[in-house]
Amino acid sequence: MNYYFYAYLRNPKVTLHRGNCRFCNDGKGMQPKKLGYITGHWKGGYPSFELALEAAHRISQRLGIEPVYCQRCLSQKMELS
Repeated sequence: MNYYFYAYLRNPKVTLHRGNCRFCNDGKGMQPKKLGYITGHWKGGYPSFELALEAAHRISQRLGIEPVYCQRCLSQKMELS
């Protein structure tokens, strides 16, 4: 399984997802053609959660925020070992 994150541009927020999440849709989102990259962009498929989290942290630090987890597909917070 691959992991992705969505970086929102309007209201800075980085949300991690599993690839099979209906909101993620393997990095395509729910309405890829409707909004395009107006609100933000997808990054991934990372082969492990740890790699996705590291990449999400790098972008989040630039935005001055912490990444969050999708409440549907990553409802239990996953920690780095």
